[in-house]
Amino acid sequence: MFEQFYNDFSLDGEEVSLEQLLEARENRVQLQQQCLAQYGQTVLSLTLLAVGGVKKNALLDYVFASALENLTACFSALGVKPTAEFIRPLNTGHEALFVLPIEADKLKRAMIALEESSPLARLWDIDVIQADGRLLSRTEFNYPPRPCLVCQDEAKVCARARKHSFEAIWSEMKTRVQADDFSQRIATMVYQALVDEARLSPKPGLVDSINNGSHQDMNLKTFEQSALALRPFFAQFVLKGIETVNLPHSQILAQIRPLGVIAEKAMRQATNDVNTHKGAIFAFGLICTAIGRLYALDVIENQLKQNHSLVNAICEQVAQFTQGLTEELKHYPDHQPLTAGVRLFREYGLTGARGEAESGFLLVRQALDFVEAYKNVELQHQWLIILLYLMANNPDTNVVNRGKMEGLTFIQKEASKRLENSTILQNKDSLIASLAEFDQACIARNLSSGGSADLLALTIFLKCYLKS
Repeated sequence: MFEQFYNDFSLDGEEVSLEQLLEARENRVQLQQQCLAQYGQTVLSLTLLAVGGVKKNALLDYVFASALENLTACFSALGVKPTAEFIRPLNTGHEALFVLPIEADKLKRAMIALEESSPLARLWDIDVIQADGRLLSRTEFNYPPRPCLVCQDEAKVCARARKHSFEAIWSEMKTRVQADDFSQRIATMVYQALVDEARLSPKPGLVDSINNGSHQDMNLKTFEQSALALRPFFAQFVLKGIETVNLPHSQILAQIRPLGVIAEKAMRQATNDVNTHKGAIFAFGLICTAIGRLYALDVIENQLKQNHSLVNAICEQVAQFTQGLTEELKHYPDHQPLTAGVRLFREYGLTGARGEAESGFLLVRQALDFVEAYKNVELQHQWLIILLYLMANNPDTNVVNRGKMEGLTFIQKEASKRLENSTILQNKDSLIASLAEFDQACIARNLSSGGSADLLALTIFLKCYLKS
């Protein structure tokens, strides 16, 4: 069922001669020397790994675009803007050259970190040249030489010995590119689901396109900025699922938790320290990791085509990743700072996001089943019905944190009352009017169903993007 997200990436292209390659190399070196002489600044030169006679094809176009995107993000993070740049997707091989007003040592360290950041980065060849013309090497910074793409021995040794066939190298390149492309597609869908949820209106007590709900410190723009900042991390969660496919389920949570911490820091940086999507990072981090694992296991061929639900397969993976997670609440160390989740568990026995994950997002799957009765109404109408279902059934710790158990009782009773009124549910105008009234009641009580909002985004993702 993942087939719709696969890209085959043709390897076809024009064969180039040795003479053409040598001429292109001479031209590249000449351009580097001209830039060094003209600008007197650090020069970064990018080329790609491309074996055989074809140096430009659909696969290499993707690799080049990815490299440029990552370099642009890296330059921005370093606070540096190129003095000059030359982007050249030539038939003799993709090339890019940047003149940068930055110390060569600092840039080289950043490029090494970039090269270590992704399996796809092994297909990039990034040279950093000092203003005096000296090429910096990894060994100067106590990093080992780059490993071979196929066997992880030293790349230069394998290349000299012609240890691997062109077919083996292209096969590994294609595997990495397809995995990266898949992860980017999933991340884009997660991003869109988060934006869809944020913009959906009216949502009782929550930020939407109409108002800020019960929140003083965030608005729709805050959520949109947060979702954009988090998008790259969802791709990394997918890749982490692929990378850790051979590890037992019980070890996966420890593998992805550090990535979640980094993602939360990026979120807070984008929102001026406002917590917009902490729950979504947790939920979607697990879901994306599960998707990556299923992709790597090739479950599509072996199981899912046998009428097995993709959604159930993903959620079952999450349940296995998180078995015993709620036990952490029971044995939370006294010396650690007391979180809202731990406090609410101790006071009311609520397991919150941990319990939802450990159940394999059972409530989300139940919401998907419930909304099937309304599949003939338009999409955003369905989403509003799903939100009501979640609010009626979710023991939302966000609500309890703001309004104690009395607040949760109010939310669940009001949502249930509307769910039981088929006249309201079937008519979109009536539903919107009723939700607007509910919204004002939540604002008056300072209640916000943030946990249900996270689950709504997850339901939108599974129903409208992944399952479509």
